[in-house]
Amino acid sequence: MNKSQYKLIFQFLVVFSILALVPFLYFYSQFNQLDTKTQQYVEQLNRNKLEYSKAELQTSLTEVSTSLQYLSNNSMLDKVLQQPNQENIQALQAFWLLIVRTQGYYSHLRFIDAQGMEVVRINSSQNNDEIVPLQQLQFKGDRSFFKYAQTLTNDEVGEFGIDLESEYGEITTPLTPAYRVIYPLSINGKRAGYFIANLDLTRIYRGLAYKRNSDYLPNIVNNDGYYIMSPNNQGIMGHLIAANEQANIALQYPKLWQMINERDSGTFRSSQGWISFTTAMFDKIDNIKKLTFFITTDFSQAQAFTDLESRALYIQASFIFIILFLLSFTFVVWNHNHIKNSLDSKIARAAMNGMSAVVITDRNNRIIQVNSEFTRVSGYTLNDVKGKPPSVFASGKHQQQFYMNMWKVLEEQGLWEGEVINKRRDGSLITEILRIQTIKDRRGTIQFYVASFVDISHRKELEDRLRELSEKDSMTALWNRRKFDSEMQIQVSRIKRYRKHETSTLALIDIDHFKRINDKYGHDKGDEVIQEVARSLKHHLRETDLVARIGGEEFAIIMPHTELNEAEMVLNRIRIAINLENELNITISVGLTEISASAKETYKRADIALYESKSLGRNQVSVFSASEADTIA
Repeated sequence: MNKSQYKLIFQFLVVFSILALVPFLYFYSQFNQLDTKTQQYVEQLNRNKLEYSKAELQTSLTEVSTSLQYLSNNSMLDKVLQQPNQENIQALQAFWLLIVRTQGYYSHLRFIDAQGMEVVRINSSQNNDEIVPLQQLQFKGDRSFFKYAQTLTNDEVGEFGIDLESEYGEITTPLTPAYRVIYPLSINGKRAGYFIANLDLTRIYRGLAYKRNSDYLPNIVNNDGYYIMSPNNQGIMGHLIAANEQANIALQYPKLWQMINERDSGTFRSSQGWISFTTAMFDKIDNIKKLTFFITTDFSQAQAFTDLESRALYIQASFIFIILFLLSFTFVVWNHNHIKNSLDSKIARAAMNGMSAVVITDRNNRIIQVNSEFTRVSGYTLNDVKGKPPSVFASGKHQQQFYMNMWKVLEEQGLWEGEVINKRRDGSLITEILRIQTIKDRRGTIQFYVASFVDISHRKELEDRLRELSEKDSMTALWNRRKFDSEMQIQVSRIKRYRKHETSTLALIDIDHFKRINDKYGHDKGDEVIQEVARSLKHHLRETDLVARIGGEEFAIIMPHTELNEAEMVLNRIRIAINLENELNITISVGLTEISASAKETYKRADIALYESKSLGRNQVSVFSASEADTIA
């Protein structure tokens, strides 16, 4: 046996001895503290559930506050206040229906006039969202919350505490707690009504379950000890299901109630099991100063943990020799592969700081890590964005539906890829190829979101520039025939979709006797004439009008949102201006028609009208409408 082998054996024995000492002390302490550990386990398990529920409730109320500020002060509601016609009311109803479907915070959204009559009402529940018909709207002027609302000043927001939902004066079943937020509405200082939002506490309550497990829902009581929410939905606000029940925690557990009044959190041993609680202050809620969350763990569940821990300790102790041997051997292998492992670590760091910008968020979509490429591209450091949602980068270029579809794909497939326009720290826009994927635990619950993107802003600018060049006429800098055909298809599609509300016109223009100009003055002068006409057209038309050169001396104009008579007046003014502004006193002939559901038929009518202008002596505007074409046909 050589010296190196002795060295390896000595190294193995030293490692084995060190590793054996630690497990021995561990098992010794674990067996001695098993009872204490059981109690601590129960307390810690429940504390995690309770703190999660409390944090989720506070987060939900914060989001609700932001949502309500917008709902109570927006243009749609202002229109209903000023002009309560059917169109404005229907627009507000559609907007509110979208809100309750997407946010899930509200059971009712209502606009009540100054006398107490409902004008608009949206009902929402777990399974149904509806607009309440006019004939089912109710008078609320005799309700206590309305009388409370009348005491508010115009700039005051009222929060009408917590009571039980009722319909037509009767408390609804199952018992449902209601929390109303009231915003007085006024026009020129005069009270015009009230915006009242009922929070759906039941749905918010379901979201408080730790790890989304309904078995972990806590009981919630107010500062007087009455139940506001409970998993079995009994005893809410003191209303009992059976006569022998106690609906107040102060009466059920007097010692526990004393502890709650003395401490913010703790665990109490009752005859039924362990009761863990935590409290949260809510100063802004009218009839609640403090909410108490508590969960009961029965003794059998705690004993199951004790038995499981004991059995696990025995199993671990039985195989300790094998484990120590393997760990000692593993140390030798690790030492041998240390250089390789170090290299792998460097590769992982290089991947994190590679060519793509990376943003990692937690399951609540709050940023926890970014890489250096992200900082370089966006201008944001980790300290700037840590704990914030990625929505801080939103540019406003995408509608809400875009993000809703993104989250739907992420939840169903775990991966989303696409092109997104976001905003840098300096306010400039950045176009990204974005890839988001979810990281799930063994239970399939999303724990992290990993987003990586590449800045393609320069490439998009180049593409847009090349696209523009391909659609521009080089001589006049007007749009060419390709762009004209594309825009015609867009206008035709819009006409098909909004046939009764959309009117656009098409004009074809031809320079009169252009061949004579070329023959008399040369083609260079002819090109100058074309350019001068192009400048005149651009000068006298709106930015929203599309002007294109579609042939040698032929032009086309698409005028959106313009009636035929308006377009005819504009084109006559342009015809006269071109004649006066050109030194050769050139004239133009114009054919005009409205754009219909067929691009081919529209162009044909405009061409016939242009031919009519030429036949009648040129230098005039002729109109050939679709109705005339139908009559001829």
